Amino acid sequence: MTRLVVLYDARCGLCCAVRRWIDRQPQLIPIECHPRPDAGDDLVIVADTGERWEGDAAWIMALWALAGYRHLAYRLASPMWIGTARTLFATLSSYRGAISCQLGLTPEVNQRHGQPRDP
Repeated sequence: MTRLVVLYDARCGLCCAVRRWIDRQPQLIPIECHPRPDAGDDLVIVADTGERWEGDAAWIMALWALAGYRHLAYRLASPMWIGTARTLFATLSSYRGAISCQLGLTPEVNQRHGQPRDP
């Protein structure tokens, strides 16, 4: 595996903030972030090998590819922490709209029309 593609919801302020955060991190495996073509709720990661991760596994895989967070990815994927990780990432996904509003995080596209926001 030499490259990962993160598919995120560009209509979600939290998702867009996470994308920007990933872009700023030193990466052990290069990560490209692209808006998700469908309206799915879960984060999706696809490797250049064809492997695919969704939901909590995608979050852990994204952390694994980042230089400063690989150790955390291993810990979250361990039998002792995987249940907590699943709960955490499911909660983030379920409340991402409310979190975006509370933190004032703006999406990259207009919610109603699916068009990019004006800069």
